[in-house]
Amino acid sequence: MKNLGNGIARRATSLLLCSLLLAALPAFARERKILQKKTSAPADPQTRAANTWVDSSSTGTNHGTDTLMNVDNRQIDRSLAQFDLSSIPNAGIKLATLSLFLSTAPTSGNARTYSANRITSLWSESAATWTSRLSSTAWAAAGGDTAAATASVGTGTTNNVTLSWAVTPDVQRFFGSATPSGNYGWEIEDTVEGSNHQTTSSFTSNRGVTEANRPSLTVEFVQNVTNLTATPSTSTIVLNWTYPAAVGTVLAATNGVLILRQASSPIASTAAPVDGTTYVPCVSTIGGATVVFSSTSSPTTFNDSLLGNNLLCAAAPNTVYFYKVFARDSSATVNYSANGTSSSFVPMTVAEFSTTVANQEAASWINATGATTLAAPGLIPGTVMVIGSNSNLVTGVSPTDGTTVFSPVSTGGAIAGRPQVLDSATSALAVNVAYLADGDGFVYAINASTGNIIWMTNPTGLTTNGFTLSPAVVVASTSAALGSSYTRTTDLVVVGTRNAGSTTANQIVGVDGTTGATVWSVVGGGANPSMDIVTSTPFIDYKNGAIWVTTHAAGGTTQPSLWKMNIQTGAKLATANLGDISSSPIVTNAGDVVFVGTDLGLLVAANPATAATFATFAGSDTKVTGTPILLTNTSPYIVAFAGAGKVQAVSFNLSTKTFSQVGSGTWITTMPGTTPCSPSSPVGFQGLANIYVGCSDGNLYQLDVTLGTITGTKVLSPGGTIGDPTVDLQLSRIAAGSTDGHVYTFPFPF
Repeated sequence: MKNLGNGIARRATSLLLCSLLLAALPAFARERKILQKKTSAPADPQTRAANTWVDSSSTGTNHGTDTLMNVDNRQIDRSLAQFDLSSIPNAGIKLATLSLFLSTAPTSGNARTYSANRITSLWSESAATWTSRLSSTAWAAAGGDTAAATASVGTGTTNNVTLSWAVTPDVQRFFGSATPSGNYGWEIEDTVEGSNHQTTSSFTSNRGVTEANRPSLTVEFVQNVTNLTATPSTSTIVLNWTYPAAVGTVLAATNGVLILRQASSPIASTAAPVDGTTYVPCVSTIGGATVVFSSTSSPTTFNDSLLGNNLLCAAAPNTVYFYKVFARDSSATVNYSANGTSSSFVPMTVAEFSTTVANQEAASWINATGATTLAAPGLIPGTVMVIGSNSNLVTGVSPTDGTTVFSPVSTGGAIAGRPQVLDSATSALAVNVAYLADGDGFVYAINASTGNIIWMTNPTGLTTNGFTLSPAVVVASTSAALGSSYTRTTDLVVVGTRNAGSTTANQIVGVDGTTGATVWSVVGGGANPSMDIVTSTPFIDYKNGAIWVTTHAAGGTTQPSLWKMNIQTGAKLATANLGDISSSPIVTNAGDVVFVGTDLGLLVAANPATAATFATFAGSDTKVTGTPILLTNTSPYIVAFAGAGKVQAVSFNLSTKTFSQVGSGTWITTMPGTTPCSPSSPVGFQGLANIYVGCSDGNLYQLDVTLGTITGTKVLSPGGTIGDPTVDLQLSRIAAGSTDGHVYTFPFPF
């Protein structure tokens, strides 16, 4: 009995050890998730989902509340379906199937073929009709803007069956394929429209009573690793990462990772391992990058060293290395966390071996955007960093480690300006909110905690009136500074259009931050002077109760390019003709000088009462770019600004109305390169010892605020261009985007 007891004890101990080992393994794998709007367990609210159908026989009718969606081949009806993908984290998509319940099939002998076509424009369930995709915004082509058919299926003639389309390539695009795109869903249409014999089918919509019959999207995926970091030293770079918990049904357990390494330049988005292929470390290459590690034991760390795993993998000292880490599953045909042939959104980091401690650089984190990102990220310190890009996506990440706060939100066009982000204590909406504008002419309020769109609006009613820079916000909670004449109790979002088709009729609009309603609009021409394109961010002048906006001037000085506007009504208060201006204006805290840079390379100091010029400074450069910054708070003011190849600081004495570049704090710095690289807007704060600029050589530079000397450099994206930085004073980090489709963050000063 004693031996039996010991045997039981040993087996119990073994079972316990096995349990502990299993518990230690990451709950990460190839997974399947079925997206379907329902309230019964497991509930799926599908907050961003949308269904409707459009009808060519009633072109202005919206069917967004219907329980059924029609497809018809003669009068031409088409069904639209979009899904909320936010519950699926950053992942490599392996399979995606769209399913609709055919409640009413074509009649006997009249079976049809229906295609699923990826929709290419933003639309709204409550506004889409045959002619319009959003309120006051038409489809480019009546009936819906779509790409070529992704898949087609036969309908048969049996009622109450499910039809399914393989839409994997489309969902891979939504998750960062070689050509990322916004998720606008699919349009289901008859492949042969215009037939003399009418055949109508009906699909159950998201409002169908039977939840199981509502549209669904089945997605299989391999999640990417998270929290990827690199720690360099004189002889090693240590990579660390974590595995996320499963969010769906596990199909195949985690089996390890594959790591690519490339010297001196970011790993291309087309460098992606092929599913089912085994790669040999230090021998295999993918898209120009070397496979340096491949493991099937779910490791969480990798040491890259000057010696390497063998001589073929040896790294070079004083060299910047980029790494991508792909997760893999344990299926017989291994699946990597790539999206088809793309690794756009696969985690990447960068670090450098160096015998000099100061040069042992490593990014705090890198976020993939899938497309050029030159606008500075918006920031609520310690809470969320909101990132827009040319991929028509807006993402919220943690400033601390770059992990996702909210999954990408699809916008109608590219986001080329910094999102203006307010915390819940400041915003009139009482939530963390990001206000932004896109190249398709839309302005948005997005909940910066959830990613839900609070409202979106096209204030001009045109898609040609796109917005290329960020809006400015008159914050209601600080409006007491404007005096009793300002009566608005909601935030006011102000933005100017870039309608390249007109040099005279561009617009500046004020939008209610709570509702998205247009409060006022100033259109060039008629009662107002002609208004050319706006390629800058307006400036809210609380001291003078005004909004300052710069525009182009049709290439000359015959029409205004500096505008002062009433903050309450938008009425024009003053203008000045200064030639084309692409740079944003700034006003001193005392409200006694307006500074603005022109496309002819002049820095102008203007009278805030009349917009008349106090003085100009010829900056020995061809153009002033971005936004000047103030380095002092009283006269003489020190102003730093960037040009085509230089960054400089000048002094302006308000008493004498003169500029000077002689004396303490004034300087001129030519950027590095045989042909100097083109700097971004300088970024800094009064009291900081340095200012920072990105440059067109792929580097981020630190300049001494007093002398202008370059005191530090971070290599971000050799061969790329670095955009406007964002400084996070709470974490002492700086973030900047690049043309390579990533946002990089580094500690500062460096």
